[in-house]
Amino acid sequence: MPYYDTLYQGSPFNNNKSAVFIPEIWSTDLIRRRDEKLVMRPCVSMVDFKGRKGDTIYIPYVSDMAVNNKVSGIPVQYQSFSERRWTMVVNRYKEVSFAIDNLTEIQSQNDLRSIYTERSAWALSRDIEYSLLAERATINGYNSGSNVITSGSPFDYTDFLAACERLELDNVPRESLKLLISVKQHKSLLVQDVIINSDYNISSMSSSGMVGKLYGVPVYVTNSITTNNPTGYYNGDKSQAVASPTPGMSGSLYYPTQNPTLRDGTTVAPSSLTAGYDTAMLVHPDWGKLAMVKSPSVDADWSTDFQEWHIVQTQIYDCMVYRPDHAVLINTSE
Repeated sequence: MPYYDTLYQGSPFNNNKSAVFIPEIWSTDLIRRRDEKLVMRPCVSMVDFKGRKGDTIYIPYVSDMAVNNKVSGIPVQYQSFSERRWTMVVNRYKEVSFAIDNLTEIQSQNDLRSIYTERSAWALSRDIEYSLLAERATINGYNSGSNVITSGSPFDYTDFLAACERLELDNVPRESLKLLISVKQHKSLLVQDVIINSDYNISSMSSSGMVGKLYGVPVYVTNSITTNNPTGYYNGDKSQAVASPTPGMSGSLYYPTQNPTLRDGTTVAPSSLTAGYDTAMLVHPDWGKLAMVKSPSVDADWSTDFQEWHIVQTQIYDCMVYRPDHAVLINTSE
């Protein structure tokens, strides 16, 4: 049977010896470098899950218990609830693929192999981050009155304090909060004397994207957060890709695909982020769940007809808002 129809006659030769060790080497580097670039990982809770594409994750909601007075001679009051559960279908199957002529020779040149591994890891980590940032639209749709702070000015520490207050009023543990901001918002933060002088502990940029602490809350900077723009995102190289809305905006390649059901039975639908703002997030990791069913792996196939390696890298995961009251969006004009 023809392989690739008219492009090939017969089946290609598979170099089994090379196919054994090359994918293993690439996969190890790919996972390591992807994790180094995944800034949002500390800002979301991971689901310990092993399954396959299309599987459903169930997490039951547990109701709060009432405390009743015990009256002498009268039986205690047993409590029961009709509990609901949070569900997420793991359905994102992503790939980065390319073909390289004479990869056997390239494999011996560590610098060139590192370049391709680096770019692949960057693309796969960005894919996960964009999917998570898309969930800002769900937070926006949850309660834009109390979980969204909008300022017509650049990012200010008072916006951060207002966001902290709103989470504290919802009894969200402060010790686990993370602040995720754009590069522009970080610049606005650094020009404020009150921050530089005493309240912001600045450190060098770590591999995780953490740049310091603001009133004890870790601050993460990512260039995955950009100004919301209907034509601000490019899937791939900007010189070749078609412009589309940035993550979290209606019509974007990255927009929530599942609507969470809360413990009270209501379903939260996403609401598009507003153009012109940089939308930061102050979150407790329980605001969202990320399930990695298949970490990045590499399949390599040698074509005798074309004398090239075909490299296919895939990952399977999904993410969704879990507790929308554990996140506050901060819209600023930078």
